[in-house]
Amino acid sequence: MKKFIFLAGLGIGFVIGSRAGRGPYESLERTARQVAEDPEVQRRAAQAKDTATKVAQDTAATVKEKAPEVASTVKEKAPEVAASVQGAAAGAAGAVKDKVSGGSDAQGDEVSSADTPFAGGDAEVGEDKPLSS
Repeated sequence: MKKFIFLAGLGIGFVIGSRAGRGPYESLERTARQVAEDPEVQRRAAQAKDTATKVAQDTAATVKEKAPEVASTVKEKAPEVAASVQGAAAGAAGAVKDKVSGGSDAQGDEVSSADTPFAGGDAEVGEDKPLSS
């Protein structure tokens, strides 16, 4: 596809930049028609279209198959993540209170973000599995 775009750009630039008259344009047009009508080019284009269609269908089937599993995992992990976020928020709120008050109030029920299993963004969501089997 990149090669086609390059060649199309080259052709357009040639046509626009040509000062030799209509002859080079007609020659280029004739060559482009010959290439487009070539049975091998048409076969390869149909093959690329079929391959793209198959890949899209396979991807859609995989997504449809995996969606319930992903939803179930999210539903299972949501309370755990919510608790972690609440703990981190409480720890951050305590740190802000300490900074604002200028001292350290001894409050034992505060949870610092470092005490949570998700500190630093290294949360373990689940096993790494490939999308397709």
